[in-house]
Amino acid sequence: MFRQLPVSLIFLTCLLFGRPGMTWAYLGSFEEGDGYRVPGTGLIVSQFIPGDAQFYLGNNPANGYTGVVAPGAFPNTLGDMTHGADVSRYNAGQFGTNLGGPGGTAADIADNSGLWKALAGGRLNEDLGAPLYQGNTFRRDYVAAYGYSNARTGSQVLNVLATDEDLHYAYQFDERDFNGIAPSLTGSSLMDLTFWTCPSDYDDAESAHVLGMAIKDSLGQTLMEVGYTGDNFLQYRVGGSGAWQTTSINMGTQGWSMISLQIDTAADTVGLSAAGFDNNTSLLGPTTGLFSGQSIGFAAADLATLEWSVAGMVGFKNYFDDFSFSISPTPVPEPGTALMVLLAGLVRFGRAASRRRMESSLD
Repeated sequence: MFRQLPVSLIFLTCLLFGRPGMTWAYLGSFEEGDGYRVPGTGLIVSQFIPGDAQFYLGNNPANGYTGVVAPGAFPNTLGDMTHGADVSRYNAGQFGTNLGGPGGTAADIADNSGLWKALAGGRLNEDLGAPLYQGNTFRRDYVAAYGYSNARTGSQVLNVLATDEDLHYAYQFDERDFNGIAPSLTGSSLMDLTFWTCPSDYDDAESAHVLGMAIKDSLGQTLMEVGYTGDNFLQYRVGGSGAWQTTSINMGTQGWSMISLQIDTAADTVGLSAAGFDNNTSLLGPTTGLFSGQSIGFAAADLATLEWSVAGMVGFKNYFDDFSFSISPTPVPEPGTALMVLLAGLVRFGRAASRRRMESSLD
């Protein structure tokens, strides 16, 4: 028969593993259950037009209202069911129940106070003329969830638009992305990241680099970047320096292409493989391993952020979907931490119980 554990040990176990009240963020597939809202799923309550997704600039009423609206719906989102608000304006990725999410619903928050931050361009450009929108009303500057019938899975994707000027956004990794593993414990781990993208043919005449996505560590170091040219050839850059390397893999605009990254923060190496969608055959091409175990040239710290940088010409579509992370081996705290204290306590308790049973049998 099992004996009852001391209350203090049970309490310590709950502190270590239960962690009530945690706020988890998530990329996932950009669905409602992942924490990404489009008007067709539900409205984000604001104080402008009841039920409309308009927000105060900087969350300050003194600044007036700014539009977060979609093409064809200017100057408000009434009637538009597919274009979500910019992800830096609401609690994007921080609600929903997928992968252990906290539930809840979409909510207006102070700009840039969530896990998504607009660093340059994007909705910062749209905010300049608030409460009036001064940009191109039919091409936008933002990062937002979009209801799309040809999503790779589900019914929503992430859309990255930079019509009027360069865009730079950051997303902070969270335990929900890493299936419960804290980013601060990834300093000696292998991360595998696979995601899918569907670029635009709007800029096919441009052969230069137009979009990049960087993995950064907690020291702000760029470990690995991937992206593509205007005519949609996959590019990469290791260690955040040097010229973009353009590959022969073309990512068709009529379907979904796969990109897979491997980042080893113990060995300080990276790897890259990809499969491009072929517009001519309407099929996904073979997976090509471009390199593995390539040194980044410096010591990597914990995984921290994912950052998008887009040239100010990409104003039609840049869709992303189905981000999947795995971390191995599962990081364990160093000796002397609370976990080790808990294990030591359990061992001591077991030994004491054994002694009591032995003494009882001798009586």
